[in-house]
Amino acid sequence: MTDQNETETRRSSDPGVSGEIADELAASLEDILLIDIGGQELLVRVTETREVIRPLPLTPVPMGPDHMLGLANVRGQIVCIIDPSRISSLKPVNPDITPQTRFVVLRHPRMHVGIWVDAVRAIYQVRSDLIPAAGDDAGKPSDYSCGSMEISGRSYEMLDCGMIFH
Repeated sequence: MTDQNETETRRSSDPGVSGEIADELAASLEDILLIDIGGQELLVRVTETREVIRPLPLTPVPMGPDHMLGLANVRGQIVCIIDPSRISSLKPVNPDITPQTRFVVLRHPRMHVGIWVDAVRAIYQVRSDLIPAAGDDAGKPSDYSCGSMEISGRSYEMLDCGMIFH
């Protein structure tokens, strides 16, 4: 028996899902990244990211803001890498590069910004209607989150990527 609030859904290739229902399911699914920042697992919409890359050398910016860790050259594009914990109440990221450390480059029309994350744990497909809306301050649990959702019986907060650009 499945729970109606379960956010994970069957993929359209699952046996027992008819063609029309499979098309509706596929259209209503969205990919979500499970990331780790300072030991806290958070969700990020894949549509808010441009790419996930292994850490690159950072060029320090003299007299730059405290949250700016440096600039990275990503295939000729200069990307500002920031520590999201320095602009929110998140716990600090691990300052040491580990095999799991990643830069998550965010999608923005004018700025090239990436966040340092301790790990990217998983990618989930969830129903779009269950994902908290960005910018919705009602029920906002923290300064870095736009809401929370449950996946596989665990509750996670959704990172408000818009907070990073302000």
